[in-house]
Amino acid sequence: MVETFILNTDPLDSKELFEQLLEQVDDTRKEKILKLRTFTKQKQSLGAGLLIKKYVGDVHSLNKNGKPKNNDTEFNISHSGKYVVLTKGGTEPVGVDIELMQRGNKHIAPRFFTLDECVQIDRSYDPDKTFTQIWTLKEAFLKCIGSGVGKDLKRFTIHIDDEKIRIDNRINRNFYYFKEYDVSGYKLSVCSEDNRFAETLEDVTDEIFKLEETK
Repeated sequence: MVETFILNTDPLDSKELFEQLLEQVDDTRKEKILKLRTFTKQKQSLGAGLLIKKYVGDVHSLNKNGKPKNNDTEFNISHSGKYVVLTKGGTEPVGVDIELMQRGNKHIAPRFFTLDECVQIDRSYDPDKTFTQIWTLKEAFLKCIGSGVGKDLKRFTIHIDDEKIRIDNRINRNFYYFKEYDVSGYKLSVCSEDNRFAETLEDVTDEIFKLEETK
């Protein structure tokens, strides 16, 4: 089963809560957080550390592209805006990407996307939404196979037909599945060789921050 958890980092605007939870992550993560230049990135990194600690455990190593690995659980992290997401599976690799939808990205599509993908965007009733959807699907796939984010973007094509997603994959011969989850103002895509995706996205904000105890 491939499960995906989402965390809203807005509660970390509380300095007291931020500092309290900062002490709960390991020293390596803590050092990384404190080196980040913006508070938004610090919140995202702390959120990622908290999700990994709760749902994965120890991260034993990184692959050559910097993707964290655990000997028992395949997992992947992404963040954008106020959200951090973690996807985990069993032994099959997984990849996840979340992106805040923004206007005006259509013009950069030819730099990153194949001709077929650019045509899909041009024909869309909402080109910016379709651009972000294709972007997250492509990044989720690259992160699933362990490639560096942003690499090989034109070596495969994402096709979206009546909300059905398929991939023309020229990188390897494996078969991949995709799952999208609804997040207002964002696009969120998950990729795995395992097609057993959880039907719902699990919001764990209250659980991670213990907000219910203070309500």
